[in-house]
Amino acid sequence: MKTEIKYKKLDGSNGVALVPGSVEEGVAAKRELADRMNLPLVPGQEHDADARLRNGGVDPNSLTVQLLSASA
Repeated sequence: MKTEIKYKKLDGSNGVALVPGSVEEGVAAKRELADRMNLPLVPGQEHDADARLRNGGVDPNSLTVQLLSASA
């Protein structure tokens, strides 16, 4: 199983990330995307996934999550 995370960049373009396993919407998806993109932690805001995404050029409010099942 994989999870597809779609997002908008701050420049208006779109992006898609495939991550292994099941990822829930919300903070978990934001953290997974920031980790997948290797975005650095923001000093003083180490636990703020929104700040990491914004600094990486991603609109943190634009994420949509869809679970993809593996074909047999």
